[in-house]
Amino acid sequence: MRRVLTAAFMILLTAAFFCGCTVLPPPPEPSRAPQAARMPPERTAVPARRSTPRLETPLPPSPTPVPRVNAPWYRERNTALFSLIQRDGCCASDAEIDAAIERMYIDPDKPMVALTFDDGPIPGVTDRILDVLEQYNARATFFVCGWRFRDNDHVKSIARRAVALGCEIGNHTWGHEDLQKLHNIVEKRRTLKDTNKAIFDATGFVARSFRPPGGHIDWDINHLARESGMAVVLWSQSGNVNETDPEKIAQNVQKQAVNGRELQDGDIILLHDTKPYMVNAVEIIVPQLLEEGYQLVTVWELLNCSEEGFVPGETYCCQTLH
Repeated sequence: MRRVLTAAFMILLTAAFFCGCTVLPPPPEPSRAPQAARMPPERTAVPARRSTPRLETPLPPSPTPVPRVNAPWYRERNTALFSLIQRDGCCASDAEIDAAIERMYIDPDKPMVALTFDDGPIPGVTDRILDVLEQYNARATFFVCGWRFRDNDHVKSIARRAVALGCEIGNHTWGHEDLQKLHNIVEKRRTLKDTNKAIFDATGFVARSFRPPGGHIDWDINHLARESGMAVVLWSQSGNVNETDPEKIAQNVQKQAVNGRELQDGDIILLHDTKPYMVNAVEIIVPQLLEEGYQLVTVWELLNCSEEGFVPGETYCCQTLH
């Protein structure tokens, strides 16, 4: 048999030689190397297609971040604010007015204080303080002297802007009179009424807070405040008594140099909007108080958020009656 196969192979080899063909050797046996030793051929990486995950159900709406006050005084505030902002003309539509009022929300469970400014308005000072308050969506109370509104359109426009920003205008008498030195109750009544009229004529705002110059009070003052629907508002913390350095004024708000009293929830802070240095002080005070977690509200808002509420004719040094 071997001879037959050898002869056949020789015949094929001879035929291939004459035909010009090449006979290839048989292919080598496949490698017996382990599978893990074999390297796969290199491939060009193809970036994965990004796809937006599909939500089977819509996400629930975010909860309201702050509780809303539901009280008659709060609804009264919002109704009055709508008319005041509409009168001022700073918003182009009713929807913008509603949005502005919404930003003036109050959280009754959050600490709050009231910044108050006496003796203005003063162009170049009060309006710049309003710039700071507007920047931080904060509010304050301005105890004004009635004579400043007389034949002064600039002062009137500043007051209109203040109430449109949600600030409060309070009564500080017509000419900064010490009411205890006036001769009779008729003179005392006149200075309060004339100032309230000047405020209303300029802004449409009804004053609810009265601060007697020097903090001097007597029975007549409380009686007159009650008949005018106003509370007598003093203060619990003073920032700038005999102080002109803005940083020291801000320090006094936090802790008074005269007696070491520290700022507390519900405090009413005495300041004055008569000198340019107060603008610099407010630029420090407002963001500092907000960072500490205080809401900056008006006196009327502060008193209404107390357990006793707002009581005309009563005297307040802070949020609560003593």
